[in-house]
Amino acid sequence: MGNMSYCQFRNTKLDFEQCLDAIGNCESLSDFSAAEQEYARSLREMAEQYIEWFDQLVTE
Repeated sequence: MGNMSYCQFRNTKLDFEQCLDAIGNCESLSDFSAAEQEYARSLREMAEQYIEWFDQLVTE
């Protein structure tokens, strides 16, 4: 089930914390399956875009 608009950031934050724990506790990306490595790379790109857009909103 998708996130409801009133809690999408909360739910995503909780999931992202799990990703941070996973990436912080691994030795290298090869600890993950090929598919998970690709998702990790994609998530990194998305995080960079989020930061860019968030910072634009804060400075406007």
